[in-house]
Amino acid sequence: MKRASIYNYKTLSIKYLLTIILTLTFQKAFSQLFDESQNPPSLEWRQLNTKNFQVVYPAGLESEARRMANTLTAIIEKVSRSYHKVPRKITVILQNQGTTSNGFVQLAPRRSEFFTIPSQEFDYQDWLNSLAVHELRHVVQFDKLAGGFKAPLESLGLAIFGITLPPWFYEGDAVVTETALTHAGRGRQAEFDLPFRANLLSGRRFSYSKNYLGSLTDNTPGYYPLGYFMTAKLRRDYGPRIMDSILSRVARAPFLPYRLSRSIKKLTGMNTRQLHDSTVAELTGLWKQQQVAAGVAPYAPINKRRTRAELNYLMPVAVAPGKTAVLRRGVGQVPAIVLLGSAGKETTLVRIGIQEEPYFRYAAGLYVWDEFRFDARFHKRSFNVVMSYDPATGAKRQLTHKTRLFAPNVSPDGQTIIAVAVSYANVISLVEMDRNGKTLREFPSPGNDMLQNPSWHASGQKVVVTGVSGKGKTLYELDCNTGKFTMLMPYLLQLISKPVYIENKILYKGQNNGTDNLMLLDPGRSTLQVTSSPYGAYNPSYDAATNRVLFNDYQPSGYNAAAISAAELSGSRPAPGSEVLPYIEPVAKQEGNRDVFDSIPAVNYPSKPYREFANLFYFHSLVPIAEENDYFNDNNYGLKLQSNNKLNTLGAYVGYQYNNALGRSEYLAGLTWSRLFPVFDLSYLNRARFTYVKRLPTSPLPDVPVSWRENAWEATMKIPLVFNRLNKTYGTGFEVSTSYVTRYGFENRPGNVVTRLKFPMSYRFYESMNTQRSARDLAPRWGQNMSVQYRHFPFENQLQGELLTFKSTFFFPGLFLNHSLQASFNYQEGSGNYDMTNDIPRVSGYSNLPPAGAVHNTLLTAYRMPLFYPDWEIGPLAYIKRFTGGFFADFENAGHGNRFAPRTFGAEVRADMNLLRFYLPDFSFSTKIIFSDAASGKKTILDAGFTYNY
Repeated sequence: MKRASIYNYKTLSIKYLLTIILTLTFQKAFSQLFDESQNPPSLEWRQLNTKNFQVVYPAGLESEARRMANTLTAIIEKVSRSYHKVPRKITVILQNQGTTSNGFVQLAPRRSEFFTIPSQEFDYQDWLNSLAVHELRHVVQFDKLAGGFKAPLESLGLAIFGITLPPWFYEGDAVVTETALTHAGRGRQAEFDLPFRANLLSGRRFSYSKNYLGSLTDNTPGYYPLGYFMTAKLRRDYGPRIMDSILSRVARAPFLPYRLSRSIKKLTGMNTRQLHDSTVAELTGLWKQQQVAAGVAPYAPINKRRTRAELNYLMPVAVAPGKTAVLRRGVGQVPAIVLLGSAGKETTLVRIGIQEEPYFRYAAGLYVWDEFRFDARFHKRSFNVVMSYDPATGAKRQLTHKTRLFAPNVSPDGQTIIAVAVSYANVISLVEMDRNGKTLREFPSPGNDMLQNPSWHASGQKVVVTGVSGKGKTLYELDCNTGKFTMLMPYLLQLISKPVYIENKILYKGQNNGTDNLMLLDPGRSTLQVTSSPYGAYNPSYDAATNRVLFNDYQPSGYNAAAISAAELSGSRPAPGSEVLPYIEPVAKQEGNRDVFDSIPAVNYPSKPYREFANLFYFHSLVPIAEENDYFNDNNYGLKLQSNNKLNTLGAYVGYQYNNALGRSEYLAGLTWSRLFPVFDLSYLNRARFTYVKRLPTSPLPDVPVSWRENAWEATMKIPLVFNRLNKTYGTGFEVSTSYVTRYGFENRPGNVVTRLKFPMSYRFYESMNTQRSARDLAPRWGQNMSVQYRHFPFENQLQGELLTFKSTFFFPGLFLNHSLQASFNYQEGSGNYDMTNDIPRVSGYSNLPPAGAVHNTLLTAYRMPLFYPDWEIGPLAYIKRFTGGFFADFENAGHGNRFAPRTFGAEVRADMNLLRFYLPDFSFSTKIIFSDAASGKKTILDAGFTYNY
């Protein structure tokens, strides 16, 4: 990009500044991006070691661990080939306690985690195999770009990776790899590119920034599909060596601004924005040709849209004449089961909680669905429970507890529920229970295929369910009387899902000519495509009373609910293979058109215990320190050597920092032990201190400067708990802490100085309840957050006093959707050495106001609202998603001296944006105008600032 020289200078200056900031904070960034939670301490861990991998796994997962050890070893060279870089040995941890299908790779510490439970809507291959290809590609990327940064410089390597490569590049490349090297992969799924394809076919062409960074109005593809097509285009157009050439060039000078874009430009003639535009133009033409060849038919929606913002009416089902139930969710709406009536009227029945996949079912007056549940303390463990709602009584019930049940479906008479169960050893079955959640029978899966989305026959004697194995996807029929499964079709290499009965035929979502549509299977006879949605048809249900099929018809603004007569279900046979756009085929040809899982050897690697206590310390990174100190608004600068063991149970550090304000060296160390139910923190700091001591009031001499050093030990025990039900998340916890300080090396020592501060105590209890938020919500619709802290000196003779602090924040609905009313009441009362301590939030602009004496309480109130969603792109500098506004009134010492008027009040405008095309952090720039009361002297204060979060 050519610009005037002054523009280039400013851009380079800002980029270098942000590079430094992000380098210093990247450890914090990834500690939030990656999971730092723990498993229950009762787990017994084992390990297998190969040349390239250490596989760590819970006892009981032996067969899967052995399979993965062989699989990883067999495929690593093929996954690495296009980068010409086989990575060094890495630890792979198999996590079987959670119910979320996921995986990640990280440095600092170097490890990869595979969460072994499959989802209800995953690829048509083995789940762990799919994870292995995708995550190993990330390992190769790490080592190609920053592999030279080994312990203790792993955080620097992580910073280089995160600053240099945008997520669209590394995730897109991993999806290309999983697709090109297997017979499956997300690149072969029509649903994967659905928003991207629908936007382009409907004429909605968005900028590179909007497609990549997202929007709070329009449905955009996000960085996975966008990155898949952009990196696939690089390999299609420039050959198998292009990715290696790009990363090799980036690695030679990773901190130069816009290094990736400039490298792509050097090698292809296009920067990243031009690559995006070229990819969009090519895909638009190819998808239009494919759509014309396939033919399409429009379907009238049942729902009525009142906003252009993304909103989905999922899984429609008829519940009464003229009444359709849907799961409504969107960018501005939290998930809720909603009843659609005449004239587009919507009635909310029940707001539901966190789900692994959007899902509910209905029959005979009973709604059922599944919800995710935290383990309150050990968040590597989670559960999936069955919920029900009876509209006749209004009763919302949790039918199961601490279970791993998915996709429950209620029988036609409403008395029995069937769901998919996954054990900790990944044994799959269907579980039948009564409507109170009591298990009646269990049906083991044939061949231990993963089962998905069971559905009842009208007789209540049969169930159809999707089966998944390494061979592909199929449909099984379960005879509930005999417990026998019958395969209804051969394994298909496509993403089929959500089967339902229409009498003795089966309707399901399949794939043909690059689009998902509804298919009708007549067992033993034929399969027909019976819808021709322009973009995709999903989630069928059958209403026998009206002989209609209800389903989701995707549109660029979200999923509509639609219906067609079952009597009109006629169509054509799907084409063999049912391929999506064959965009990956040139890349697959470069890789030899081979499935990397075709021939996996079965080496018997010896298993041995993984001793946690023998692996407590792993000093992986030197982390920069740049933090404020207590003197002259100056900083401490230094380095901290960080250790984290690979099971997240012990964190430790040792460090050195220079107190720039006092010109003194300081030394620090700490431990965090998280294996047990309580979490224990122990820290040590040897630091310099300084103060002035006043002389007698009659003395004309200045105050006496006093300096010293001190050893400060601090210990904390805390019990943090988080749990959830329906759309509410609850948190509670207790902390107790103490410290021991010794002071020495005084200069100008006063006569009454305290040289030992012995075990002051602090106790804190907190609790919270907050409702689920949509992406547009500025705060929870309802929320209560409170904490109480008490501090005193029970073991100290020379010091006395106590401090009681109460802090709270409450959230209430605003006048309109996504608006928020907030009130924060805070109180403190101190005595003795705590007399002038302030430990509560202050009023807006307090640093510009004259002191008003001791602060006893504050009441901070605010009303916040979204203003508009511009999706403005300011070149490569900024992408502004949202402007918000609000009003506030802040009270201080309310009720003291008959005072109940705001000390400050005013208004705020805030802009939420991404800077320099970094996906994270999200920045928020604010401008406040603050008016103060008459007693404060200064009438108007202008305040500007910014915050960022990951």
